[in-house]
Amino acid sequence: MPYYFYIFLVLGVLLNSFQTGTSQSLPNILLIMTDDQGYGDLGYHGNSQIQTPVLDALARESTRFTQFYVSPVCAPTRSALMTGRYSLRTGVCDTYNGWAIMSGSEHTLAEHLKTLGYATAISGKWHLGDSYPSRPVDQGFDYSLVHHAGGMAQVGDPNTWFRKDSAYFDPILVENGENVQKMGYCSDIFTNAAIDFIGKNRERPFFCYLPFNAPHTPLQLPKHYEDMYADLSIDSSTYPRFDRSFPQMRERDIEAARKVYGMVSNIDDNVGRLLKQLDEWELTDNTLVIFLTDNGPQQRRYTGGFRGLKSSVYEGGVHVPFFIRYPKVLPPNQNIDVPAAHFDLVPTLLDMLDQKVPDSLDGKSLWPLLQGKSVDWADTRPIFMEWNRGFPERYKNIAVRQGNYKLVGQSNYTAQAADLELYDLSQDPGETHNISSEKPQIAQALKDLWDEWYEDILQTPHLGYVPIGIGSEYENPVLLNRNDAKGSWGVWAQQEIYGYWDVEIYRPGTYEISCFFQEPLSASGNMRIRVGKVQLVQEVEVGKQEVVFREVELTPGEARVEAGFRNGETRGVEFPFYITFDRID
Repeated sequence: MPYYFYIFLVLGVLLNSFQTGTSQSLPNILLIMTDDQGYGDLGYHGNSQIQTPVLDALARESTRFTQFYVSPVCAPTRSALMTGRYSLRTGVCDTYNGWAIMSGSEHTLAEHLKTLGYATAISGKWHLGDSYPSRPVDQGFDYSLVHHAGGMAQVGDPNTWFRKDSAYFDPILVENGENVQKMGYCSDIFTNAAIDFIGKNRERPFFCYLPFNAPHTPLQLPKHYEDMYADLSIDSSTYPRFDRSFPQMRERDIEAARKVYGMVSNIDDNVGRLLKQLDEWELTDNTLVIFLTDNGPQQRRYTGGFRGLKSSVYEGGVHVPFFIRYPKVLPPNQNIDVPAAHFDLVPTLLDMLDQKVPDSLDGKSLWPLLQGKSVDWADTRPIFMEWNRGFPERYKNIAVRQGNYKLVGQSNYTAQAADLELYDLSQDPGETHNISSEKPQIAQALKDLWDEWYEDILQTPHLGYVPIGIGSEYENPVLLNRNDAKGSWGVWAQQEIYGYWDVEIYRPGTYEISCFFQEPLSASGNMRIRVGKVQLVQEVEVGKQEVVFREVELTPGEARVEAGFRNGETRGVEFPFYITFDRID
């Protein structure tokens, strides 16, 4: 027989083994995501002033989705990425004020892969809930090293909030549910944990999710990386294409860009360490490496020609890099121009692994496109985008893309199609020329699609309400932090503000409830707490920073936790910085 017959025979056996999902053939999956790194924060995307040689090389070695979308802000992107569903369906509407908790009933990518025999880990930023049943350890991850809430030095993370100037160094993190101090710089720490996890599990298929919290604020970085860009001069003449806001960079934007670039270069070095380790362990060929960012940049800087920044539905806020490298199967250095999005990842990986894709998912499998095939939905599938504080709002910071056309709403709930903006992204990727008056039928059709989606999304049972579990066998004590507090708009670090938490008490029992304040109380007064229908009041002396209610009997059920200290002198009501519930029987 000719020699090529044996080649095809071997390839056929390998392909059949892969498609049957045996543990010997399952690909490893390394998913890397950065925080607030925009499309333009890569040398590969035309930024001549940032040093990202590893990520640039990864881009050249990968299949690149050139029209890839995420949500305008981080927690919604993360829930869609993990579930394959629009974030609003999962309960995640926003980044704080109690809107960034994902329902424990959601089935995550980690849970899907764990059923196939994968070892699973997350190292970095979760931002989908800090208490049972929404933590990574509750959602399919065997190993978890994360910070609380939306970021270090934020109010939702008491471990680092009180070290604002040095939060990214030697931080106290949450490792498998327990507080542990780690030494070093945060991005280095998260990469070390990923390398350690892969090393321990390299004889079996693994899923390693490495969502860096950098270059999100606060812009803290090792001196070496700060020095790299200390003298960098930034002006619009450096770039042949730049966002409309780019020439308006203020001195503080330029200084922020220098620090962001340093943080990204640190990430680049860490990704290099990780990929080198895959090479040394001979895992590269069978490891699927995915890189993306969670939204656009927070500060003004080069965006690769796109309009808008983080929080915006214009391209600069939602259009991000998406690279996928799989040497064993996929050819390097190719582009796919079909519009795709974060919620496509779960169905893509399930399809690739020959698993049934649940009907409840909003995403589409990109696996046929990766194999060089066409799909019948390429020009017809709409992708919906929105972000507002809290619930979605009609025609305010909303968008829908279908094919080459994108409808943008920066209006209000009474808007008609003519009040919205229409762009042909194939001709105008910078969204500079509104053609809604020139193509009113297309604008109306896209508005109709958005209206239909909006009515459907409002029916989700989790929208805006995901209670925090108290008294479960999986977590004790439970911490209620400011990131998850609802009440007044913009609950953050304010001492005098109204706030509350939605909770579900799982088991009856006796609890010790501790209310902690940022500052010692400046006067005596009364501390009041309500847990559902249980209300307790305690006299408090001046100078107290922690008020403890002991031997509190609670019964199962959903409840609202309200608490406040009434100052006996000014009569102002002060809200605890955080509260802990400790089940003691």
